[in-house]
Amino acid sequence: MFKVTSFPDSRKVLLAIYAVLTLVCALVITKAHLDARSRSMEHAQLRLEDATQLAAAQVNGDHVTLLLSKYPREGLLTRHTQDPWYYVMHEKLRRAGERLRLRDPLVVIVHDDKGAPLCVASGAATSAFRTPVPELLRKGREVTGDAQPHLDRQVLIAKAEVRNAAEEVTAHVVGGMTRAEAMQPAMEMLQQHLLWALLILGAAGLLLFGSVGRWLSRSEQAHHALYQRHAQVEDGLAYAAKLQRAMAPATEEYRSFFQDAFIMDRPKQLVSGDIHWVHRVNDDVGYVAAADCTGHGIPGAMVAAIGHALLNEVIPHNIHLDPAEMLTMLNARMVATLHQKGGKRGAGDGMDIALCRVDKARREILFAGAHRPLYWSHEGRISVINGDRRPIGGTHHDPERRYTVHRIAYSPGDRIYLFSDGYVDQFGGPRKERFQSTRLQELLHANQHLTLQQQHDLLVRAFNDWKGGAEQVDDVCLIGLAV
Repeated sequence: MFKVTSFPDSRKVLLAIYAVLTLVCALVITKAHLDARSRSMEHAQLRLEDATQLAAAQVNGDHVTLLLSKYPREGLLTRHTQDPWYYVMHEKLRRAGERLRLRDPLVVIVHDDKGAPLCVASGAATSAFRTPVPELLRKGREVTGDAQPHLDRQVLIAKAEVRNAAEEVTAHVVGGMTRAEAMQPAMEMLQQHLLWALLILGAAGLLLFGSVGRWLSRSEQAHHALYQRHAQVEDGLAYAAKLQRAMAPATEEYRSFFQDAFIMDRPKQLVSGDIHWVHRVNDDVGYVAAADCTGHGIPGAMVAAIGHALLNEVIPHNIHLDPAEMLTMLNARMVATLHQKGGKRGAGDGMDIALCRVDKARREILFAGAHRPLYWSHEGRISVINGDRRPIGGTHHDPERRYTVHRIAYSPGDRIYLFSDGYVDQFGGPRKERFQSTRLQELLHANQHLTLQQQHDLLVRAFNDWKGGAEQVDDVCLIGLAV
């Protein structure tokens, strides 16, 4: 039985699309955030360097030395306004920090006799004269050891030299910034990107699971219904093929009357428009036929069923007639069955047939054909006996059709071949042309020494090799009989 391949569930498809869209957004945001972090760190370092250089350019190095001499220990200078030099230095540091939007104050640092860092001035609100270096700057110096910005650094540090009138370095202006502060622009941009991503994903979700989801659901239902109908048609075809095979004679039925036989029956689709038929009158007389009905597939099978029924009706009840007279009667019955006298639809439907009456007692074959020939293998030659160019059925010929009977005196061991045109009309080969009847004649002539079963296998291989990967163009039926 034909199995329906289920159409993908629309919800799974939409979820997959939504997941891919989410992944793309995540990758884009991640890439943008990494780039923004790197830029933020570099920009923060530049801000620090600009601030320290600006302040260092404005701080007087001689004033630093004078303040240290004037106030030799901590606690002597406690207010910004207590000393004008300190006040001016404090204001320079404060304004430079504010100008470049630094959160932590800039400081002026010197080293004492033991090499320990010591604050001289600060941009902070409280006095920082002779106080320890702020924890931020100590941490920065210990962790970084340099002034280069790295994404894994917790603190950024920048410093600039303060020189006196003699261009001697008397102190350094130092600024620091935490990693969180440096990353703030990148984090703000990340929040904006996340917000936009949520809006985009929300809108995409509404679109996908709303209108697109409904459309896919309807499409899925339509596909499912189509597959169901297709499955029913395929199941019907499979059953029709089973019935058609049951109606067709088995090879053993031919071998019960003839010395040997083979049947090559290859429908283009599941069911065939070709017929092979045999009727045994007695031990000495029998009829055999091969017919090619109009079309293939279901239409061909329907005409074939009519043709098969007419053969069973006409021939067994009219054995006193010769094959040509039987074809005339078959034509009249076909025209009447398909109501073709009035030229209605189906006016061209019918069949081409090769019909033989074999009389073993007289060693005689009577043959009549409607557009189909008989091949006769006799004394090392293949003779072609052509039928009349008039089909069985159809209105495009004289309704009172007459056919010609051919009498053949055969010898024991002779062979006859009846076939539809599907074999010789098959396209293929190196030039993509028809196989043609001449090639079939040559193939049979060159292999007369083989048994019929060996000929069957040879004909199947030759057909497959010729067809190659091309589509089979028509139903194929070929019968070989040893008389």
